[in-house]
Amino acid sequence: MGLKHIILLVLFFSCSFTYSQTDKINSLNTNLEINVYYPFTSQELSFIENAFDDETLKRINKIKPLEKYVKDVLRNRVQILNKKHQTNENLRKLSSVSTLTTIKKFNANNFNPLLYNFDFDSQKSQIYRVDGTDIVINIIPKERNNE
Repeated sequence: MGLKHIILLVLFFSCSFTYSQTDKINSLNTNLEINVYYPFTSQELSFIENAFDDETLKRINKIKPLEKYVKDVLRNRVQILNKKHQTNENLRKLSSVSTLTTIKKFNANNFNPLLYNFDFDSQKSQIYRVDGTDIVINIIPKERNNE
C-alpha cells in the first residue's frame, strides 16, 4: 500500500511540474503563424535587400528568431485594405511615416513595409491612409500569450 502511494505522489508531482514549465514557456512566446517556418519568397528577399544593409541581412539569415520576426511582419502583420475615404475620418497619412528611402508612388502589389518606420512592436493596431486614395494600411499589433 505504501509503495502505491509513493508512486502516485511521484506521478502527481512530475505532472504538475511539467504543466507549470509548459505554462511559463507559453507565456513568453509570441503567437506566430505556422507560415514563418517556410523559406523566404523571392519578393520577400527583395524587400529585405532593399530595406537593410549587408550586415543586417547576414544577421537575419543567422538568427532564427529574427528571421521568424521578419517573416511574421511580412506575412501576417501588414494588411492592405480598400476603404472608401470618409470626410470625418481621423486616420494618419502614410506620408507622415518616415521612410528609409524616397517612395515615389504607392504600389499595393509591391508595398514594402520594411522601408517604413512602423512600430512593429506596438501592442495597438496602427492604421494609415495612403494619401489621396481609398487604400488603408493596417499594421496588426504584436500579440503575446499572457495567460
